[in-house]
Amino acid sequence: FNSMPFKRMCPRHGSFVCYLKFAVIALSTIVLISTIDFINTTFRQRSISSVIARSWHARTPYLVDTSACKIPNIDPFDPSIAHFIKPQRKPVTCNKRPSFTFENGTMLQINWTAVSQSKWNGQFGYCKIQPIYRPPNNHDNNYFTYLEISDEFNDTIEMKHEFVRVLCYNSNHGKIHTNFHQFILPKPDVDERCSLAFVKHKDSPNVRETLNVVMIGVDSISRLNSQRYLKRMRNYLLKELGAFEMTGYNKVADNTFVNIVPMTMGKFLEEVPWNESMSKIPFDDYDFIWKQFASKGYRTLYAEDAPEIAIFDYLKSGFHRPPADYFNRHFSLAMTTDKSVWYDNHNCVTDRLETNIILSYIYNYIDMYKYSPYFAFSFITGLTHDFLSSAGYADVPYLEFLKKLRENEQLNNTVLILYSDHGMRFGKMRESYIGKMEERLPFLFFVFPQWFLAKYPDYTENLQTNTRRLTTPFDIYETLSDILHFNEFIPVRRGFKNRGISLFREIPEDRGCEEAGILPHWCTCAEFQTLSPTNEIVQKVANNMIKEINIQLNEVSKRCAFLRLGKIKNAIKLLPSEKVLRFEESKNDVINRFVKYGDRSKAQVNYQLTFSTVPGNALFEATMQFDERDDSYKMISDISRINEYGHQGDCIDVHKLRKFCYCKS
Repeated sequence: FNSMPFKRMCPRHGSFVCYLKFAVIALSTIVLISTIDFINTTFRQRSISSVIARSWHARTPYLVDTSACKIPNIDPFDPSIAHFIKPQRKPVTCNKRPSFTFENGTMLQINWTAVSQSKWNGQFGYCKIQPIYRPPNNHDNNYFTYLEISDEFNDTIEMKHEFVRVLCYNSNHGKIHTNFHQFILPKPDVDERCSLAFVKHKDSPNVRETLNVVMIGVDSISRLNSQRYLKRMRNYLLKELGAFEMTGYNKVADNTFVNIVPMTMGKFLEEVPWNESMSKIPFDDYDFIWKQFASKGYRTLYAEDAPEIAIFDYLKSGFHRPPADYFNRHFSLAMTTDKSVWYDNHNCVTDRLETNIILSYIYNYIDMYKYSPYFAFSFITGLTHDFLSSAGYADVPYLEFLKKLRENEQLNNTVLILYSDHGMRFGKMRESYIGKMEERLPFLFFVFPQWFLAKYPDYTENLQTNTRRLTTPFDIYETLSDILHFNEFIPVRRGFKNRGISLFREIPEDRGCEEAGILPHWCTCAEFQTLSPTNEIVQKVANNMIKEINIQLNEVSKRCAFLRLGKIKNAIKLLPSEKVLRFEESKNDVINRFVKYGDRSKAQVNYQLTFSTVPGNALFEATMQFDERDDSYKMISDISRINEYGHQGDCIDVHKLRKFCYCKS
């Protein structure tokens, strides 16, 4: 009240009205400043999200367009493959068998609503649980057993076991219902180990941030197929979560196993070392990335469905010791073995989608440890593995999972990595040119906390740049390593060449498949061939491009002259690798690795031209696609004007046509 504004407003001290007026004005000012600050912060964060989510709006012929790699930007609904694409599938609704029990945190409860609506209403008796057990040191990755059955209960019980089978009976003691449940329970020995290790890790002078990691893998979905069938999930990732989509993500080997190993160990199989002669040796002693996180005090989780074809178990010995603090294999085995609970093509268990059972397990783990450091690795196969259109079943489950994470603020200190291993590897679609390409290009998204992106703009810029660079599973491994040992002074190392490069650094512009560790028959980078301007096909392509320009000029033809071809400055032919076009199959991952080639698939060939036009001496650059299958031509890029056009188009006000227009007067 000794301030000058107050004395000017209230010259007569002691006036209650003046005191009140001044207090209201002061309070209003504080609220206004706080509101402006909030809006500014929100706008800055939304701006970051919009920059990340913004896709390139101009038609571009390439996902990656660098000096060493050009990956074609293929239309997911290209007419040549339209007959393979089935209508969007409706979500799987698991509503044929109501569940008489449900999980509520660490409690198991009777679902009396479901009971009352069933034929057992009035005859329901009680339930019992059977814990599903696997010894911590085991010599069989497929082993599990049921422990002694519990006493009866008919309301709610506190769980002391992570995984249980539930058996329910009627009032005459006849079994009427079977169910399976999983729980994330605190583990004092894990908490003690993690607390000690994490304090030491966090106190390291080089570690500036500690971020949690959640990795969710979806089997056999290419980036193109995610555009066809996972539209809502993709839209939410890009627009609401501000995800970075690595559009040039190229697999480095054939199947799931040989792509997950580089992602989680940073090595090819033979470097691990592992080969087919070692199939009876478990993977317990290998240095997976989750072990590195565990050594620094992070709780860890490993979860898969489809245990018979799990990554490290199919034709292999899996893990004899749990690879993580929370491990669901024996639960998944027990549930799969009990045929009575399944229906709808082995997608539904009582009233739950199998995929949702795994996602729920991951969510409960995240929720349990949201204030502690954690790492979660998962891979979900059953829903999407078998058919191209099966991906449509996954759209809603993953969308709802992502919404739940965001709405409950589970991503505030967490990096979410949503990825696939490869596209569809079998079927008629796979024999086509587009099928061969998309098999090699799975989808990959990174979601970072908004505060992190605002705090480290250089890394944000590099991540955005890398969405249009050639990337591989090796880069995921290096990124995970940088997250674990995060230091804000990690050098950007522009131009740094290495097989695996953290996505916090800029992937070099001149990186090709050889530098990235991608074998030639998996490489989706187009092969370059410089052509003479007098080449017959080049001339035909150029004239088609002129025709395209004049079609657009037709609406302003009274003011603008139609254009003619001047000179072709340069012409480049780009087509997929011959080894990709002739690839049929590969056998064996390490020993006697064998690649079978066959007849060359007819492909779509891109011609990139720079040419001038008359009148006006305009200089344009564009890409046209020639389809070898039906000898057709199609523009697949915007036509770019690459020299100044000054006042040549001043006679029209149609902005998109000014670059083409040469005014008649």
